[in-house]
Amino acid sequence: MSLEELLEGKKYGEISDRLYKERGQMVRELILKLETSSSDETRRAILNILGRYGFDHPEDVYGSTGTIMKVLDEEPSLKSEGACALGNLVFNYRDKSEELLPMLRAMLADDDALIREDAAYAIGNIGFNFPDLAAAELPALMRMLDSDDEDEREAGAHALGKIGVNSPEMIKDQFPKLVRVLEHAKETSCGGVVFAFGAIGFNYPEMVREHIPRLIEYLKSRDPVVVKNAVMALGIIGMTSPRLIDEALPFLQELTKSSDQEIALNAQVAMKRSGG
Repeated sequence: MSLEELLEGKKYGEISDRLYKERGQMVRELILKLETSSSDETRRAILNILGRYGFDHPEDVYGSTGTIMKVLDEEPSLKSEGACALGNLVFNYRDKSEELLPMLRAMLADDDALIREDAAYAIGNIGFNFPDLAAAELPALMRMLDSDDEDEREAGAHALGKIGVNSPEMIKDQFPKLVRVLEHAKETSCGGVVFAFGAIGFNYPEMVREHIPRLIEYLKSRDPVVVKNAVMALGIIGMTSPRLIDEALPFLQELTKSSDQEIALNAQVAMKRSGG
């Protein structure tokens, strides 16, 4: 089937599969469709597909980020999906991240909470590698932690968590609020905060001591992403404070036998780091 037929049939999974096989040529075809399609539904689907693929292979989509931003400028209703996609695409590249930030900054101040949330997730991605670029957005992200909207609180916490992975000093004063958000957060959206516990615990172990049982509970999750984040967080804490994670060692030992190879490997690394 042609790409046109797959898009018309909404066979987005098949398009994604083909993209991973054909790579560059398929990227070019999707970008062309993004530019020329008159259907917002189709363009949103393309942005989502490119965003997921671009997280794994940003080098394949890097050259097209300018085109994507042009499309978003021409059609503001696509900005939410576009922000998520671009946040996945540019976070490895400082120049493209700087180019994208003005748009994300404006979105972070939007009246629509959904737009603010998508901007926060994208800023978190950028801040993971380039925390200095995200520094100016910290006050807005921190305000999101006080929102009455649960999803907005989680988006702000996730973004701050990702920024804090490599720069825990930037978020340590917000740690009590991050803990409160995590108490009510859905497992599927708590990954950035869980991982940030590891970064904070590596540098400020006493801050996370009482929260180790919570991280251990995440080791029992049915969601592999949640488990991986908890394993990595505990492993990072164990590097500088191995006795702090003694209670987690039996669970980590069990996870070394996981059928998920990434979980098993991460658990082995965490055990080794902590001397277990």
